[in-house]
Amino acid sequence: MEDSGRPFRPSIIHMVLILGLVAFAVYFLLFINPYQVADVLSKTNLMYYSAAFAAYATYSVFSSMVWQGLLTNLSVRITAQKALLFTWVGLFFEATVPEFGLSGEVSKTYMLTKDTNLDAGKIGASVIGQKIFSITLTVAGMTLGLVLVLVSYRLPLIVTLLISVVLILSVLALSLLYFISLKPSATKTLLNWAVRIISFFRKRWNPQNFKTKSEELLERFHLGMSELRMNPKALVKPAAYAVLGFICEISVTFVVFAALGYPVPVDKVLIVFTLTGALQTVAFAFFGFPELIMSISYTALGIPVAISVSATLLTRVVSFWFRLVVSYTALQWAGIKILRQKQ
Repeated sequence: MEDSGRPFRPSIIHMVLILGLVAFAVYFLLFINPYQVADVLSKTNLMYYSAAFAAYATYSVFSSMVWQGLLTNLSVRITAQKALLFTWVGLFFEATVPEFGLSGEVSKTYMLTKDTNLDAGKIGASVIGQKIFSITLTVAGMTLGLVLVLVSYRLPLIVTLLISVVLILSVLALSLLYFISLKPSATKTLLNWAVRIISFFRKRWNPQNFKTKSEELLERFHLGMSELRMNPKALVKPAAYAVLGFICEISVTFVVFAALGYPVPVDKVLIVFTLTGALQTVAFAFFGFPELIMSISYTALGIPVAISVSATLLTRVVSFWFRLVVSYTALQWAGIKILRQKQ
């Protein structure tokens, strides 16, 4: 019988999610005129706005094509439908698990391995390769956006510093990912650290079996990364798909502003879009914080407050809530498929 008197202890993840939501709610209530925002939203062109959902769905298709292309280069064959299904599964975990931007990659690797019994090391190499594409595009977009914004506008010093810090952290994250992917000794060191930490908390745990299996998996992972690096021409098509996916994803914001009847320059959208994307890479994309950063950034770039908040809310309906509903459905369907195969 369970102890009914045991107090509830919310996890750190729950606390952070709640904190982010509270932060955005406080900002909205203290600094925003809700009637003005409601008036702007009431004038939204729904026909234009529906195109934002189509743009995000197209982004997911291109993202799955990047992954499938990298898997094909590693002699791992999966159907386009399966690549799209598990791409949406990864999008679910990216939206719900606040960490250093790898929850989607880990979940895709785990679920596809369970579904197909393919080489987990090669699958891991493919998702990390795709992550490198994604962060590289984010860093390039943010750099270009920052240069254009600094040339065209006079930003407050604090805003410039915030963007610069996030950009530097994104470059560091990208460099670390490159280093870990290319240096087997680095992953071995990380594995040893993980074993020591787990052993500290679990005194009776025998790490030998775990360490042996992990070393075998990491060896296959590095072999997969070596295969990708040895055939750079084969990376052209996945890289092109990644660029097209990036364009589709960022077009969601342009469509939202068009639906609000307030077209915006490319540089403003580029800097805010990549800024919020980079926050996920450096583990600050908790529910509430992206909305807060987007709203403040748009306002700092000279967009009226009501328009900034309205655009933020409409964008997040697509990039968070729409993604959450579709990706959760994909997760359930993928789980059912795996259970049926086991039975």
